[in-house]
Amino acid sequence: MAVRERLRPLPVPLDEVPEVAEFLTRLGLGNLGPDDVSAFFGRNDTWAGVTDAGVPVFVKRISGEADLVRRRVRRTRAMGELLDAHAVITTPRFLGDDGESGLVALALLDEARNGAHLASEDDFTSELARLAGVQVGTLHTLPAPEPVAEDTSEPPLPPLGRLSALPLEFYAAASGGELEAWGILHDDPAVAEAITRLCRWEGRASRVLVHGDLRLDQFLYHDGTLHLGDWEEVRLADPARDVGAFAGEWLYRAVVLGMAGHEDVVGEREVVAGGVQRFEALRPHIEAFWSGYLEARPAARADEELATRSAAFAGWHMFDRVIAAGIERSRLTALERAAAGVGRRVLTAPAEFTTTLGFGGAR
Repeated sequence: MAVRERLRPLPVPLDEVPEVAEFLTRLGLGNLGPDDVSAFFGRNDTWAGVTDAGVPVFVKRISGEADLVRRRVRRTRAMGELLDAHAVITTPRFLGDDGESGLVALALLDEARNGAHLASEDDFTSELARLAGVQVGTLHTLPAPEPVAEDTSEPPLPPLGRLSALPLEFYAAASGGELEAWGILHDDPAVAEAITRLCRWEGRASRVLVHGDLRLDQFLYHDGTLHLGDWEEVRLADPARDVGAFAGEWLYRAVVLGMAGHEDVVGEREVVAGGVQRFEALRPHIEAFWSGYLEARPAARADEELATRSAAFAGWHMFDRVIAAGIERSRLTALERAAAGVGRRVLTAPAEFTTTLGFGGAR
């Protein structure tokens, strides 16, 4: 599982991580050559290439506390086994794992393009969006594999415990941009109340098997086939999480990426207005996704609040993306602050935005 990148980070040298070679050898996949391995952006260390046994392989080391890593690895393995050669949901083939070291091996999709890159080049078509909706809708109809069904941990986001204050260790390690993003949340009681309300609302909704971390870059387009990957956060939860995240991706792109380059010459009101105009051109992707989703999961039509909960999660997704964007910089940009403003509007009054976002109701 990997994608073509314009710029790639350098991988951690293999001689510094001998456990990777031991892992691949134990799986019978061969070894990666130190001069022919690449890496990809993300929160985890990654190594990708063709082994000396001729196997295209993508290896990632899941990071975090030991217990959290083990749960993520178990969920990844369970979904790899569940979706192996699935008729509708296509995912990079799972090759093996080591729960103690956090290493996971997947088939490398050489020269694949992820959904974010497709979208940036206007190549994420409405048909691909519909297919994405079909895959997500189908996912929401599947029985949870045992390791997922037994995992009662709550989704890590939205982080209710951090809406009023941050842990000291987190605060000390955070960047200026990240703290600025959290400051927007901490200074706005209406947003904190809306997030808390959303989580309570989710608790009353039916639970299905959800991806849990749906972003455009989790979709990979390879040899004419759309793949959905990265199953670390899969769990039983509100289907609105995935539906709203997909909509939130396009909404965020409209505000931040659609207006890129203009933030120094216009104010926040003009940025938002320009983002709305850009979103009009992107909304058909959400409409196509929603159509494919209902096609694959017609039972969703009976959930009269699904569209509204999904809109609320789209609003939260804007904050999620703004926080993530602030991690690597000292200040948020004007566009990112504008994105938070748009997220606030949607999050605090989601029923007013279901049609605007492209859901048009669940019936």
